[in-house]
Amino acid sequence: MPEPTNHKDQVLDQFTQQAESYTQLTANLQPHNRPDDLAAFGATPDDIALDVACGSGGLAIPIAARVRAVTGIDLTPAMIEQGRARAAAKDLANIDWVVGDVDPLPFADDSFSLVMCSAAVHHFERPTPVFREMVRVCRPGGRIAIRDLAFAPDKGETFDGMERKRDPSHVRVLSLDELRALADNLDLTELVVAPYRTPPLPLEAILATSFPTECTIDDVRAIFRADAESGEDRLGVQAQAKDGALFISYPMATLVWRK
Repeated sequence: MPEPTNHKDQVLDQFTQQAESYTQLTANLQPHNRPDDLAAFGATPDDIALDVACGSGGLAIPIAARVRAVTGIDLTPAMIEQGRARAAAKDLANIDWVVGDVDPLPFADDSFSLVMCSAAVHHFERPTPVFREMVRVCRPGGRIAIRDLAFAPDKGETFDGMERKRDPSHVRVLSLDELRALADNLDLTELVVAPYRTPPLPLEAILATSFPTECTIDDVRAIFRADAESGEDRLGVQAQAKDGALFISYPMATLVWRK
């Protein structure tokens, strides 16, 4: 792949390299996801759902059994290929996979009754326009749902500096208030605001999905180790050492609105 020249090129570069390892990571973490997240989205057997920046189907695949149909859209063909393979292995026939941009979304107004996005907002250069696109393609009475990192403002900037080293396609984490503010001046009703933390995750599993360009994996590992040893939680991920291994816990939030 040519050297990345803009942000979308960086996303393609990173997630093409990450496709297999990221899919394996998210599949292994699936049992640790909050079990009420999908229920919070309000999915019904009549829903026509859209998974925005779907990756390898982290939302599209588990929600497929709860809805009539799902469309997953992602910029990176390698991630879509992983999603197709995972869906085929589970005999899921109600998922359509689209390689495409999410800014703007290539769908007509009011096309879906449930529009979802998981773990992608921090990769968007323009999160507000993407959110407005999600609202545009959602039918009146439908739901818009986001599950993403949600950092305290005093931790986010430090985390961003590290995360851009680990994953150059990262842009910026939003705070919970900033995530809620995506709906400002839109005719939406806020239904769910649920902050939480992931269980402690092994850092080495995260680093296995990492392809830094301006430093080494060892450099990134050293940043987490220094944070764990300081006891100050400067990164906001509660880095801790246990039995010689490092573990981190991400602050997250699930938010749902009705159009």
